[in-house]
Amino acid sequence: MNNSLLIHTAVPSLLATMDALTLEPDFQIFFKKAAAAVRALLGADGTALILLDDDNQTFEYKLFEGEQQHLLNGFKGLRFSATTGISGRVLTSKTSIFTRDYPNAPDAMEQLIDAGLQSNLVIPLISSDKVLGVLASSWFAHTNSVADISPQLLTLAERIASQIAVACHREKLEAQLRALATIDPLTKLLNRRGILQCVDDSLEKLHRYNRPFALFFIDVDGLKSANDHWGHETGDVLLRDVAQRLSDVVRKGDQLGRLGGDEFLIIAECDASHIDILANRFLQALRIPYGTGRKRGRLSGSIGVVLAPQDGVDEINLLRKADAAMYVAKSQGGDRFQRASVKSELPQETQISIVDVEGALERNELQLWYQPICQLNDLSLVGFEALLRWCKPDGEIISAGPLIQTFESARGDLEFRLGNWVLREAARQMQLWSKNSLAPDIHINISPRHFLHPSFLAELQTLCEQQQGFGAALIIEITETAMLEDLERAKRIMLRCRDLGARMAVDDFGTGYASLTYIKRLPLDMIKIDRSFVAELPVNKVDWDITQGIVSIAHALGLAVVAEGAEAFEQIGSLRELGCDQVQGYFIHRPMPFDDANAWLQHKSLRATTDQYNAKKVSKTTKAIANQEKGNALSRLTTAFSVPQEFVDPRFSVAQRSKNRSA
Repeated sequence: MNNSLLIHTAVPSLLATMDALTLEPDFQIFFKKAAAAVRALLGADGTALILLDDDNQTFEYKLFEGEQQHLLNGFKGLRFSATTGISGRVLTSKTSIFTRDYPNAPDAMEQLIDAGLQSNLVIPLISSDKVLGVLASSWFAHTNSVADISPQLLTLAERIASQIAVACHREKLEAQLRALATIDPLTKLLNRRGILQCVDDSLEKLHRYNRPFALFFIDVDGLKSANDHWGHETGDVLLRDVAQRLSDVVRKGDQLGRLGGDEFLIIAECDASHIDILANRFLQALRIPYGTGRKRGRLSGSIGVVLAPQDGVDEINLLRKADAAMYVAKSQGGDRFQRASVKSELPQETQISIVDVEGALERNELQLWYQPICQLNDLSLVGFEALLRWCKPDGEIISAGPLIQTFESARGDLEFRLGNWVLREAARQMQLWSKNSLAPDIHINISPRHFLHPSFLAELQTLCEQQQGFGAALIIEITETAMLEDLERAKRIMLRCRDLGARMAVDDFGTGYASLTYIKRLPLDMIKIDRSFVAELPVNKVDWDITQGIVSIAHALGLAVVAEGAEAFEQIGSLRELGCDQVQGYFIHRPMPFDDANAWLQHKSLRATTDQYNAKKVSKTTKAIANQEKGNALSRLTTAFSVPQEFVDPRFSVAQRSKNRSA
């Protein structure tokens, strides 16, 4: 090479590369500039960046720059052993190797020969005396035979390669910093963002290289019980144990991440023949005993499995199927796995995924239905409980149970978004009732996580300010779990809700773990007795005694009592005899859409107004006539609801009613 060529070609190329390194923050743009300089310097068809993995065991083609993109791009993502080919020799020797006749080289790779590679120059990328990978410049068969590369050109190409190595090292450090944003702080696994990025990477490899993979969607059985009984500190310890055990059994190259809560995701490159082996390995790792004596417990796992491409080729569809398959496994008792492609005999309603709920919310397919709550003494309406329903376009209606089960296990903010939607929708429909001079109470069940979330009070305050009267009509129902999870915080939130006019009720009372001390300390207004204690009244003496005890305690604390699940007139009479204040159940009415509830409410309101007008006609001085009207009113009540008179007439004593019940 003469000095003129060095001055006009090589040196400017090197300076341009160094300028690019200094000024260009985007590594891929920098590489294009650096690779273009190397190609111009050597007269090559293209230049490839081939990097080692973290264990220095495998090379992978990362980036290409050149005129023959149709030849070069086909190798992007190709992996091969660090001991293979010219690159393997360069890694061992840490020196550049030029191969003029590549097809006849002893360690030539068949894929590159088939692509028409004629010659190549492979330069090690060394930073801090460590080989990060190689820079490979290529000449293909259509070009003229390349002569040997002069020492001067080789030196300049190696100088540019050294700058690329520095940039690679910098990019690797920056990638490690970015990785901190994709790591779950509790388990040190990939978080939701990180593991979903791995799903995208696996899909890209599937499309490009036809490399199938499986997703194992894991839900830990028994963790919620451990949290409820022994607190979240114990739950966190168990989650870390789960993460470690799964890390110990996944294969090298598999990806493991925590989606959130007690849900994990494993990505494994495999075919259908390996799924049973891997799934059983994961199940065995999830069988974790803990505690001693009476406080012993055991975790297990429910796993939903999808295989790409058989079960899908896009992230949303695969995750939805894996999620649904996991719920099938859990519904069958847990500690098992379920293939998504294997049809389940369970009703479709139980196979709702998070993706389904999010889609229904976005498409405005969710509705609030209302079930009446009445006073027990005369069955007059006092309010409604708002219940969630999914009204699908095909006419199918999904009840609240499967929806709640799905969003309570949701990742991200779905539970909060859905809970806030319920509040806003109830407030909107409450305003429609107010315009018609109707003002029923509205009971809304708030999930524990939503109730304790920082956004809850802000959303509620905004609604109470925007919708006048909503706070006064609102009765917030929470479970005992929400109270026990953080007692002092729950108390502060309850007091703030009361400041906004809302009242507080404990839902499903008697099925959780709340003690009388907690009930006494919290600012409650109402207790709702779980339907399990009402179902067998009056024949089940244990349920009778339990209900009687709950009512006595509640009244001693100044709390009203609502009984849920009343379906027969015998239950209505028993609850009245036991002293319950209000009742809710199919005996009164099933849950109904807003328009039906509105019509039902207007009918009840008109009927009550008529009764009041007729009552005013009764002469205050004619006691006999008044008693006759009272008797007629009771007769109308018993006829309308098929309730025996002794259950509603206060003239019958408790002893008489008990005697009749026994008979």
